[in-house]
Order: sequence, then structure tokens, then C-alpha cells
Amino acid sequence: MDFQDKHFVVGIDLGTTNCAVSYVDLTALDGDGGKNPIKTFNVPQLTGSGEFSAISVLPSFLYIPGEYDVSENALKHPWKTEDDRFVGTFARDHGSMVPARLVSSAKSWLCHARADREAKILPWGAEGVDKVSPVTATALYLRHIKKAWNHGKKDEDLFLENQFVVITVPASFDEAAREFTLKAAREAGFGTSVTLLEEPLAAFYAWLVFHENDWNKHVQPGELILVCDVGGGTTDFTLITLSASEGTPRFERLAVGDHLILGGDNIDLALANLVASKFKRRDSLTQDRWKTLCHKCRQAKEKILEQGENSVRITLKGQGRSVIAGTLAADLTREDLETILCQGFFPDVDPGETAQKPPGKAIAEFGLPYEQEPAITRHIGWFLEKHRTEVKQLLGKEPMPDHILFNGGSLKPSLLQERIRTAIRHWFGSQDSALPALLENNHPDLSVAIGASYYGLVKQGTGVRVGSGSPRSYYIGVATARDQANSETPKALCVVERGLDEGSVIKLPQMAFEVLTNQPVTFDMFSSSFRSGDISGDIVDVDDTLSPMMPMQTIVKFGKKGEQRSVPVTIEPEYTEMGSLAVWCRSSISNHRWKLEFQLRDEVLPLAGSETEVLESSLIEASCAMIDTAFSSESDQREITGLVKTLEGKIETQKNAWPLSLLRTMADHLIQRSDARRLSPEHEVRWLNLTGFCIRPGFGDAFDGERMRKLWKIYLAGPIFPKVKQNVSEWWIFCRRIAGGMNAGQQRQFFQDVTPLLLGGNGLKKKVSPQELTEIWMAAANMERLLVKDKVSLGRAICALLNPGKSPAQLFWALSRIGARELLYGSVDRVVPPREAAVWIRKMIKKQKRRDLPLAKALAQIARKTGDRTRDLDSETIAPLVEWFDLTKTQKCSAIVREKVEIKAVETSAIFGESLPQGLVLK
Repeated sequence: MDFQDKHFVVGIDLGTTNCAVSYVDLTALDGDGGKNPIKTFNVPQLTGSGEFSAISVLPSFLYIPGEYDVSENALKHPWKTEDDRFVGTFARDHGSMVPARLVSSAKSWLCHARADREAKILPWGAEGVDKVSPVTATALYLRHIKKAWNHGKKDEDLFLENQFVVITVPASFDEAAREFTLKAAREAGFGTSVTLLEEPLAAFYAWLVFHENDWNKHVQPGELILVCDVGGGTTDFTLITLSASEGTPRFERLAVGDHLILGGDNIDLALANLVASKFKRRDSLTQDRWKTLCHKCRQAKEKILEQGENSVRITLKGQGRSVIAGTLAADLTREDLETILCQGFFPDVDPGETAQKPPGKAIAEFGLPYEQEPAITRHIGWFLEKHRTEVKQLLGKEPMPDHILFNGGSLKPSLLQERIRTAIRHWFGSQDSALPALLENNHPDLSVAIGASYYGLVKQGTGVRVGSGSPRSYYIGVATARDQANSETPKALCVVERGLDEGSVIKLPQMAFEVLTNQPVTFDMFSSSFRSGDISGDIVDVDDTLSPMMPMQTIVKFGKKGEQRSVPVTIEPEYTEMGSLAVWCRSSISNHRWKLEFQLRDEVLPLAGSETEVLESSLIEASCAMIDTAFSSESDQREITGLVKTLEGKIETQKNAWPLSLLRTMADHLIQRSDARRLSPEHEVRWLNLTGFCIRPGFGDAFDGERMRKLWKIYLAGPIFPKVKQNVSEWWIFCRRIAGGMNAGQQRQFFQDVTPLLLGGNGLKKKVSPQELTEIWMAAANMERLLVKDKVSLGRAICALLNPGKSPAQLFWALSRIGARELLYGSVDRVVPPREAAVWIRKMIKKQKRRDLPLAKALAQIARKTGDRTRDLDSETIAPLVEWFDLTKTQKCSAIVREKVEIKAVETSAIFGESLPQGLVLK
């Protein structure tokens, strides 16, 4: 790392609740007399209306003003701003009163895999506001820090973007979240000198800042240190030990924990639920009032724990004409708070209570999938148990920590620190009265930023280094299931071993691959935070010790003619100086090299591939040969009409049980034979039917993106025989089956194409047969990426069309897909608003007073409880719906509207409208 052209090292703690900044003047290091060279940067910001002050932290809140909300004079900054949006203390305080315009927890959204993190979805659930994406919100925090730093500096060489900047992220952030963080830094105008550092490691470096010369008085070789970092939105664990390396003690990081969206926000939610239970009227808690209540509970929590208050009065003013009559008030007492903390979040736990982490996520308040298990002490126990074998092998002892370093705003109270220490002793059944020793942290709000600057010094050879490197090992899939006829388990190649130092390039010349040029090349990626012993080049089984990652992809451009040919390549992985994973394909026959990129967009796909059956390669080849023959010009009518039955006989399996690898291989042959549709209407019908079946649901395999690009060209060209009824019907079925593989723009194009048929144009609707209309509705309903306004238009139209007892069951299914609370592959911001869905429900139950199972199932999906207040319907809608279920004897449908129930794999067939391929499982 070249520091010669840098004046400062700057550490930025990009926190969920607060950001902090520290720095080191590299030009003043010499002759410093051994004093701590790290300084904190007080960030200038709006602290009130028209008030601008420099304080130690920048609250991670963004406020988006309305037209008559805050005067322009009140928002003036000392530097030029692009618009009225502002961040920091005033944003947090003013936004607590106008929560619909307040963006918070953007950091948690960066790692929310079910959301499009580059879409304008925040503030979550707000309407009539110019929203921002999680990436943009993060960029605005960083941009404010950059402008605050640069203000008043005349020399551009001193600008923040020209310094060596270390930005901290949770150790549990996956590669996608890290890439989005780096993207936000680029969007904020930072240069390329940005390095990512895990927050728990930064906290430990901050401890070393103050013990650089006497750390050996506190920690002895062979001892185990647990860094426990609980912030506003995330919980992180890291294990560090002091080992003897070539006769010299050296700190080594042993392990990092999995990602946990669990922290102070969850505590505030629990407190809000408690306080709300004391209100005389809970039914008046609108979404905005609920957000305000959560903010007030956070403030009350801090007053009790940090200022010694015994009770805090929480008051919510009434709204509109009921300002006084609608006021709600209740007390949060110290006893209330300690009960929730000690029993809910920091209880004593036993290893035998729950052997493993429960599946799924918990209540998705404000759209975020919080952890199902709220007990932080239990997560600590699970983390330590996961690394028991590794600790025993390395240190010859139980994984009970000798020392604990607490970090994060949520762990500032000594009460919680003691709860964790005693819980750990209880977990291990230690009879010794001694607790794990505390490594003091006197600056919990600033320590991560301070540690980040110290890490920058370590990178240039100054200070005590902690052996860390990559927090995970990374693996790349080396074969697809179709190549593994003689193996029951897929294999993966370890490309980056856990602990590999930053800046390391690995050469694996022994691992040769063949790739096709001038088309996308995709590799399946996996990671593990706890597997030990794997080194780069090892081949391992893909099992539950590996976590699937977003695939990596590139287009291998080779040759001037753009022809597709097979080129031998080797894989060159790199754990970069920035702390991110980079993988390259290098040609074995030329000097070409292509970088693999993570697929970060349109990857909200909650399906996991797991082949339950692998067919022998000759059987697959024979099946594909049958397809080629059937769709050739020499085929006769019997070959094309009986193709599916012939294939079932050859494979000796019904088509619904065909594995994914077979389906996609057949799809490739069908796509190559797409021109055969022109031979006859029968050829087109069979092609549409079989191709749609083989490609459903449009995603799930690494190469589906490329297949969809080819199929989209076919869609734009339209059916070959549009006047033949069966062909038109199969066309819409084909569109429905491939819908999940279309991106948002393609789905919008489809919507615009069918609008004249479904919604009419210029007051007239094009006449289509009832069967065709049903198929069009089903195709449109399967487009989960449509804009909410488009879904609203579709929902209103189909509600007017439906006639319970007479309309086809498929139309009720379409209504359920359009108004679904839980999407199967679309981003969570594409859900129809609850109040709109409530109107549909009321209309439908008025239309039908008798038992109608298709309608009941549809209404259950539209009212399904998610735990997210921004998506869930209010009690005034749910109560009559449940009563309607009872009256129509469809009570079984009420279970999923009464309480949150995870969507099971067996439900997906009914929700998708068709069975998924064998080997695709809903995550």
C-alpha cells in the first residue's frame, strides 16, 4: 500500500445509528513523543433549526423535507448542497416527529437480500415522498462527511477523497453488502483509496491504541478474546487469540460470526410493544405514530440506562381534530426495561435448550427481516459452540473466552455487560466464580472509527498487527450437476482460504476450465465463516457448511468476429487491499484476462438449487437428440405431438419430476430450435409449451439470465400464428412461466403491451375470448416486479371483473398474486399498499356470502400477515375477513392472516400456479 502521496489516514465508522470519524496526520508522526497520534473529527451538522454545530458523531439519519416542512434558511449549510435533504442530529430529531420523511437503518437495508438495494424504497412504507435507495442514503452520509472535512481546505491534496480512507462494515457483511458499501463510497465521490475493515476488529484495534506498549500485561499467549459488538441494527462476534508465531506472540483472528440483523432497533421495538400495551387505545397507532413511538422508546431507554432515570413518560399527541382527545400516554419504568432486556435479549441460556438456530427470520418490522431468536446471549453460545473444535485443536481448551471486549452503543450499560459475562459462564457450566475479564472500552461511540485509523497505520508498518485477512473462505462451483453422473454431491473449489491476507493473489494453474466466448459466463459461489483447514486449491463437497452467494459473471469477449468458441482458462482469485473478493478468468492460450463480477441487480431470487436426482449424461444427450429431431423440418406430426410422452418414456420419469439440470439442457436445445415454430401451428404450440415448462420460473440456474435474453427477443417478435386460438393460449402460458426471469423493465413492457386487453384504451377493450383473457391475467399477475401503481390498476380491474361462483378459479389466483403480501421473487417494495388491498377484500366479501374456496385462498394471500407494519392490513380489515372465513366455512384460510407463518416449500406450487422444477427450493 503506497502512503507516500497521502497526508492523512481517515477512519470512518459507518454505523446503523451513528457515524464517527477519526484521523491521523501522517506528516506529524515523526517526533510525536509516543503520544497517541489518532484524533477524532467532530462532524459539523445541523443540530437544530438554523443551528450548525460540530459534534463527535453524525447520526445515521436522512430527512427528506416536504414543500412547507422546514424553511430553507433553517437548512443552510456552510458548503454548497445539491438539494434540501440533510443528515445528522436535526434529521434524527425532527424526523422522529415526521417519520414518513425520515430514512433510518440504511445499513441494515444494504444486507437485505430480499430488497433491491439500488431501488428508491426508503423511507420504507412512506407515500408521497421522493424516496432514495439504501445505497444512495449511505452515500449521502459519506458525502456529508466528505464535505464537512473538505470545508475550508484550500489545498485539494488535503481533501478527504485524496486520503487513505478506511470504512468499517460488520464482519458478517457478505460480499454483496460489501460491494454495495463500496458503491456508496464511489457515489459519494471518494477515490479508489478506500479499504473496508470489519467493525469488531476495528474495536480491538482501538483497544490496542491505548495498550500498544503494555498489551502483554492484559493478555497472555493461548488466551481467547471475544469481541462482542451490538449496535443499533446488527450484532457481530469475533474470536481473537494471542499465539506464539516464530517465538514472538502475535494476535490472530480465529473466527467471525454470521450476519445478525439484531440490535438496539429490536430492543426499541420490544419496548414500543410494551408501552403500546399500556395505552388505552391501540387501534389509533398508525404506521407513522408507531415509528414515532419507537423513536421515543429509544430516547426513554437512553435516559433510564445512561442518565439514571427511574421512569420516563412517553406521550403521543393526537392527530387532526383529535389533537387532545387522541393523545396517548404511558410510562416506561426501569423495571419494565430491565425485564425486557434480561429476559428477552440477555437471558441465561443452556446449550441443551435449542441445539441449533431456528430457521427463518422473525417479524419484519419496517421491512427488515430481523432474527427469529432475540436472545443475544443464545447467539453468543451458538457462535462459540460452532468454533469449539477449532479452538480445541489450536488452543487445547474449551471455547469459553478469557476476555471480552464489548462494543456498540447497545452494550454501553454495565448491566448488559454483566448479563453477557454471567450468561457465558452459565452456558459452559463453569463452577468458577470468576467471569471472563473485561477489556475496557472507554469510547464505545468512537472506538470503531479510532480502530479504523489505527489499522491504516498498521497497513504502513506502524503499530501492533492482528493477523486477520479474509473473514471467510470462498469457493467456486467446479461442475454442474449434469457433469456429475458418478457423484452424489456437487463439488466446489476453495479459491480464498479463511485468514488470507489482503492483497493476496492466488494462482491455481492446476484447475483448468473451459468457457464459451462472447457470451456471459457464470460461476456459482459459496462462502463459509467457520470451516477450517481448507486451503486454496482444495476440492470440497457442497453441503450445509457452505453458504450460497450471488453468482459471479462476466462476458468473455474473444476474437474480432464475436463467434462462440471454447477457450481454456484458469481462475485467479484475489483478496484485495480494499478487503473485497475479486476473481479473474485468465486465458491459457492468450494474454486475455476477464474479471468476474457479482450479480448485484435483479437478484432478489429466493430459490436455492439442490439436485435431488442426477441423470446419466447419455440419457440427457438422447433426450436432447429427440428434441432436435422433433423440431426439425423432417419431423412428422406424430413426433411433435407425442414428444413429451416419448421423453417421459425414455427418461422413465414423469415430466413434473424432471430435474433442473435436464430441464435447462433441454431448454437450450429448444431455444436453438426456436425457428422451428414457423414449420406449423402445431410446432409452435409444442415449442411454447415445452420451452416454458423447461425454463420455469425463469430463474434458478446460473445461465438463466442468458437464456432469458434470448427468450425476450422471441417475446418481442410475438407469436408466429396469432390467429390460431391454441397458439395464442400457449403464448400467454409461456409468458407466465418465464415471468420470474424478466427484469423490471421487461415486465413493465409486458404490462404496457397487455394494457389494452386488460384495462382498455380510449374507453374500448379489444375483444378476446374468455380463455385467452384468463391466461393473460395469469401472466400479468405473475409479474412481481411491476410498479405498485401498475399492480393497483390491475387489481382494481380484476376486482370489478370477478364474479364469485362464476369466474374461473384462475382469476382468483391472479388476484392473489397481484395483491400478495409476501412476494416470491420480487423486491419487498413492490407490494400493493395495505389500504388498497383492504378495499379489494371488502369488495370481494360483499360479493360472496357462501363458501367459495378459490376466493378464500386468494383473500388469505392478500391479507397474509408478514410482521411488517408497512405491509400488514389493519385489524379493522382482518376482523371482518376472519369472520367471513368462519361464516363461509373456510376457517383454515384464517391461520396465515392471524399470525405470521413462513411460506413452506410445498406452498410454492400453489402460489406460483405451477410446480417448481425438481431441485429448486424456496429459501
